[in-house]
Amino acid sequence: MEIRFQRIFLAALCLFIFSLNSFAAEQQRKQGSDSESTDIPQVVDIERRDIIDGLLDSENFELGIQAGFISIEDFESNLWLSGHLAYHINEYFYAKVLYGSASAGETSFEKLANVPPLLTDEQRDYRYYGLNIGYNLMPGEVFITKNLAFNSLFSIELGGGSTEFSGDEQFTVNLVANYRVFLNDWITWDISMSDYIFDNNVTGVNKTTHNLNFSTGFSFYF
Repeated sequence: MEIRFQRIFLAALCLFIFSLNSFAAEQQRKQGSDSESTDIPQVVDIERRDIIDGLLDSENFELGIQAGFISIEDFESNLWLSGHLAYHINEYFYAKVLYGSASAGETSFEKLANVPPLLTDEQRDYRYYGLNIGYNLMPGEVFITKNLAFNSLFSIELGGGSTEFSGDEQFTVNLVANYRVFLNDWITWDISMSDYIFDNNVTGVNKTTHNLNFSTGFSFYF
C-alpha cells in the first residue's frame, strides 16, 4: 500500500516538473520573437530642404556713401556727407579709408552777443580724412515680415586721422558703431554712429571736443 502511494506521488511530481519546463520554454520563445521584432529598423521619411549656394558673394572691397548730421561742439548740428573705401581682410576684420565734410554753424556766443564772427566762411568748413580698423560681430537677421528676412551685421571701428577746421589741422581719434543690413549679395544699408575726438581752442579755451555724428547710406561690394 505504501509503495503504491510512493509511485503516485512520483508520477505527480514528474508531471509537475514537465509542466514547468514546458512553460519556461514557451516564455523564452516569446521573448526571443519580441526582441527580433524590435530589432527591425524603422524607415523614416525625411523632408529634404532646398539649399541656396552663394547667398553672399565673397568680394573683399566695399565702396560706401553716407549722409547725416554731425554735432560740431560749440558750432551746432550740421549736414554731414561722407564716403569710404574698405578692404575686408577676413570675415572679422576690415580696413576703411574715410572722408567726410560739413559746414559749421554759429556758436551761442555769436548768436547772443553783437560781436564779429569768430570764423570766416572758409574756416567753418569741417573736413575729416582717416583710416579705421573695423571688427565684425553679432551677425543676425532682420525680419520685415513673417516670410521676409535680411541678413544683418553689427561692427565697431577704431581709427585715427586729421580734421581740418577753424584754419587749423588736428589729429583726430574716430570711434564708430555700425549696423549693416544686407539687401542682397552686393548692397548693404548702413546705419552708423561716430565720435570724432580732437583738441580745439577756437573759443579761446584749449579743450578736447567730442563731435558726434549720425549717418546712414549704402555700401556696394565688388
